[in-house]
Amino acid sequence: MRYTDEMIDASLVSKVKALSPTERLELIGVVWDSLDPTDIPVTEAEKALLDERLKDVETNPSAESSWPNVRARLRQRLP
Repeated sequence: MRYTDEMIDASLVSKVKALSPTERLELIGVVWDSLDPTDIPVTEAEKALLDERLKDVETNPSAESSWPNVRARLRQRLP
């Protein structure tokens, strides 16, 4: 979703764009952490998918990959 002037004050957007990439990533984390779980809408279909994936993880824990393994596989694909 793109922001509009009605959604976010343009001066705030300007300030955010002036931040370094590291600072913007940190700001994203701060904003994300400020949200309550009830602030994030989740559809019934998304809930069902998440429940299905959680059940699969519980049933087959050894079938999952750790983040370091996933990252290593992704890096191997890079040129």
